[in-house]
Amino acid sequence: MPAYTVLRIAKLKSWGAIGGAGEHNSRKRETPNADPERLKANRFVVGELGLDLAQAVRERIGEQTIRKNAVLAVEGILSASPEYFRPGRVHEAGVYDPMRLEDWAEVSRQWLERKYGDRVVSAVLHLDEATPHIQFVLVPLDDTGKLNCRALFGGTRRTLSELQTDYAKAVAPLGIQRGLEGSRAKHQEVSKFYALTQGGNAPELPELTGVDLPEMPGILVRISDSKLQDYAIATAETAAKAQREMVAPVVQALARENAMLKKQSEDLRRANSALTQERDKLRCEADKVRGIDPCEVLKRLYGGQETPDSKPNYKSRKFELPDGATIGVTGSLWVENSIGKGGKGAINLVMYLSGYKQEDFKLAVRDLVQSFGEEDTTSDLAVQLARLAPLQAAHLAKTAIQEPFRMPEAVAKTWEHVRHYLCEVRKLPAKIVDWAHEKGLVYSDHRGNCVFARDEGSGVFKRGSGSIPFKQTLGQGGLPFVLPGTNEKAYVTEGPIDALTLKIVSPESTILATGGNMPVERLRPYLEGKEVILAHDRDDAGHDQAMRILKIYPEAKRAVTPHGKDWNEGWQIHQLTLDKEQASKRIVPARGRGRERGREM
Repeated sequence: MPAYTVLRIAKLKSWGAIGGAGEHNSRKRETPNADPERLKANRFVVGELGLDLAQAVRERIGEQTIRKNAVLAVEGILSASPEYFRPGRVHEAGVYDPMRLEDWAEVSRQWLERKYGDRVVSAVLHLDEATPHIQFVLVPLDDTGKLNCRALFGGTRRTLSELQTDYAKAVAPLGIQRGLEGSRAKHQEVSKFYALTQGGNAPELPELTGVDLPEMPGILVRISDSKLQDYAIATAETAAKAQREMVAPVVQALARENAMLKKQSEDLRRANSALTQERDKLRCEADKVRGIDPCEVLKRLYGGQETPDSKPNYKSRKFELPDGATIGVTGSLWVENSIGKGGKGAINLVMYLSGYKQEDFKLAVRDLVQSFGEEDTTSDLAVQLARLAPLQAAHLAKTAIQEPFRMPEAVAKTWEHVRHYLCEVRKLPAKIVDWAHEKGLVYSDHRGNCVFARDEGSGVFKRGSGSIPFKQTLGQGGLPFVLPGTNEKAYVTEGPIDALTLKIVSPESTILATGGNMPVERLRPYLEGKEVILAHDRDDAGHDQAMRILKIYPEAKRAVTPHGKDWNEGWQIHQLTLDKEQASKRIVPARGRGRERGREM
């Protein structure tokens, strides 16, 4: 049976659709009809593994203005009917002749390069499905570099027919031929490209050209015209039956493949719909926080303090961060003065200071939403909300991103700075600090902040390690910071540094740091069956928090530091007192030392 070409294309008009195509082609998304054991056989013909398809398309389009209804990219499939890849075994899905495969893949790659050049940003050879095929994505740029799909592919059936003919000419030397040109068979979608059972792609029955007459030795047998006709009909029916029996397994196999591809298409449609909803939700959140004053971001999220030569009524203001960096702000513009690197807006500022990459855009938006809350973000965007209908404004104010929390990255080169701060400034024993660091409970970020990991990766408490006080809580609904113990006692305190201090006092106990006013429900799993000691700060807020827990655990005990506001401050005062006492013992008047020696003798 002959082998036929397969070429299908589809337009991609949204970034979500492009992202979905990239995840499918690189198998980052589940593909039901793909064999996981053959996944490693897939390879990029154009591009490379890890390619961000949406970013590659953006870069190829460049800075040009994009029309609202523009086709951003075109996805296509190149393949051939199974007869080419596995002759004589067409019904065995997933089987192919390696030599035939390589010949076809190289000819197809050369055709893509000749036809579209560097417009092709990605082409992947898939060998984990029933029949080998190449899925490619290109940016439809015209000869002037403008985004113009019609210039490349036209808008008529004839243009696509000419494209299929051109591809068929390229693979003709391999014995692959074009389907019947002008066939009335309906054009299939990309996701159904295996449906080769109609029109020009259907196998043709052999033509009956004549009938051999039987002959007996020495006798010429004459057969009447009617008998000759009956014989011809019977012979044709036998040939047709044999042809049907040979074709039936192929049709059944292709029908099964088509059903799987139909399911895959539906899964992709649902996934793309979910991506579109997520994108729209993120856009609402971004619009909501974009107008927040960068000065407030510096103060609230990063502990920035306005320098003495800057005032709130100045057009340009200057802030110093705990790590010593100085950020200048003029309106919505900001710049780190020492290196001259800057940007515009609150979102970009968070991405820069938190070390987020472009793909972490949603994390920056989430940090702003969690840190400023609904009221602050709404008031900062009063102008934007005023132009919206009341129902739209209410929806915008209540929308919240449910992006899973991503732990900040630990940076080894800043750890010694943080360790020095904890040991020398906060007077914590190196043994306690190193123990917590080895367990991953305490580490440093890229700006040299102390990072305290909340339980089960649910968030972190950040504390500045410089001269400027800085506190930040990340992870909405996060659990406490937990220092595990071995006995039946559980201490509850507020700050993570206080928790490390209490570990000195009671090393066998479990110590919990809530970061402040944490709901008691989150503490229950850690307190049930334990002797509870409430070691909150010695102030009104600490007292109120302890009373809330006492209502649930009336048998709990209250422990207050004898010196200072919190346990670490009390520990530092205690250490200072010990140092002074030891110093006074070392400094004794000369006479006293002589008399003491005399008495000892």
